[in-house]
Amino acid sequence: MKKIAFLFIALLTFVVKGIAQDRLKTLTEERQVLYSKYKESESQSSGIFGNRTKDDMQSSIEALKEIMAKDNEILDELNNLSEKSKSDFTEQYNDLIQQNNELREKNRELSELSERHKGWSKENHTILESVEEEKTFTLSISAVVAFLLIVYVIKFYALKSKYNELKKQQRLE
Repeated sequence: MKKIAFLFIALLTFVVKGIAQDRLKTLTEERQVLYSKYKESESQSSGIFGNRTKDDMQSSIEALKEIMAKDNEILDELNNLSEKSKSDFTEQYNDLIQQNNELREKNRELSELSERHKGWSKENHTILESVEEEKTFTLSISAVVAFLLIVYVIKFYALKSKYNELKKQQRLE
């Protein structure tokens, strides 16, 4: 969602900059027309012996006033563009800082999870070692019990055969 909003703001910024630059271009062209008017009024000499009259001078002054007004409009538009650019830059900078902070938080969480995983791995390794030890101990006891059982069975049959022999001898006697 943030990416879509960021792309929308970036697209809107480019559109606004394009409109503002078109407006600046229009103002500059208008200023060129006013400057041409001024040059034309400067070349007028309707007085006696080719001198300039008060009206000629007044039209030049009016043309200069219009040029100054247009220059002020151009400066205002440039200031607006500059402010908009600064505002956009600040907004992008703040977005990047927010993304950086989010990434730091995710990195911290990932580190914590990694540490927990290491702890669990050590704990699991310890549990597996103890299970192996218990298994080995159980197998050892089972082997000893089986050996004793085999010895007992062998002894039992050996004693039984001796007992049977003794019984046979006693009957024979």
